[in-house]
Amino acid sequence: MILFNLIIIVFMTQNSVERVDIHFFNYSIESSYLNVVILFTLLFGVIAGFLTSVFVIFSHKTQIKSLQNKNRILTDELNDLRNVAIDEGIYESEDGEY
Repeated sequence: MILFNLIIIVFMTQNSVERVDIHFFNYSIESSYLNVVILFTLLFGVIAGFLTSVFVIFSHKTQIKSLQNKNRILTDELNDLRNVAIDEGIYESEDGEY
């Protein structure tokens, strides 16, 4: 982490005098510092990545809950079918029939 911070500090000091003009659709910003523009671009990318990750995580959690409920229902149904087969075997053996 310290190395990353040192790289950022060196980058910011090397680009502190460079000025750029930004044109985005109908908006334009003139004479902005290059290091500030790159820093805001990086910040925007981090925030966009974070929001995308949060959306994906919540959709996966919803899918996991749905699959767990389906698994529980199918397990209960399977256990019921096993119990029916066992109960039928018990009733047949009580009558003396096999």
